[in-house]
Amino acid sequence: MNIFAIGDIHGCLTELTILHKKILTHEKFDVKTDLIIYLGDYIDRGKNSKEVINQILKLKKKEIKTINLMGNHDEFMIDFLFNKKNNIKNWLNFGLDQTIRSYGIEVVDFIKDGFGDDIIDNLRNILLEKMGEEHTNFFKNLELSSTSEKYLFVHAGIDPKKKLEDQSKQDFLWSRSSEFFDKDFKTDKIIVHGHTPELDIVSHPYRINIDTGCYFSGILSSVCLNDNSDDRIFMSNSTN
Repeated sequence: MNIFAIGDIHGCLTELTILHKKILTHEKFDVKTDLIIYLGDYIDRGKNSKEVINQILKLKKKEIKTINLMGNHDEFMIDFLFNKKNNIKNWLNFGLDQTIRSYGIEVVDFIKDGFGDDIIDNLRNILLEKMGEEHTNFFKNLELSSTSEKYLFVHAGIDPKKKLEDQSKQDFLWSRSSEFFDKDFKTDKIIVHGHTPELDIVSHPYRINIDTGCYFSGILSSVCLNDNSDDRIFMSNSTN
């Protein structure tokens, strides 16, 4: 089985559509057996968060095998919708306004009168209504990690000071450390992640980072892996 992992999308619909087509028509892709793993951060910053999720759901309906991991941006949405946190002021720093706008809501129409719980509750109720059950279920069902024999797929990374089985949600969603980024970093599995945008894909012996900053670079990257091979096939929306 080949596993195609896709990095942080951040509302970039055109780039995702092109990359999907490249993966689905790739000589290595077998629709009956192969898997696409999204490393999270579907929303914020880019203009088309809603349409990005529609695009992913469309693949699921075609019975293409997919796993959707949670990113730290997606956690903001989950906390807001389902844990009823008033986190709007903080989330605004991460691109909330673009996400809300993709669902036909202008956040400024609400917060112009402050961030009181009654105002935020009203915003939450309207967003839930606009999103509908299919999209809310998408966020409810996001996973923190996915494991194969050789690889661990997570959004941000891990804490190198802990065993893999001891990693926390915070570690998987927010990790950034010099120890983890060191080219000589080593652990029980090869960590495949996004979260920290780089100009180019990082391919170290025990760490692969495929976040190439799509929302500012226009490059959405992917890697094809297989437990029975050491090959790493990288592709993006911008490569031939």
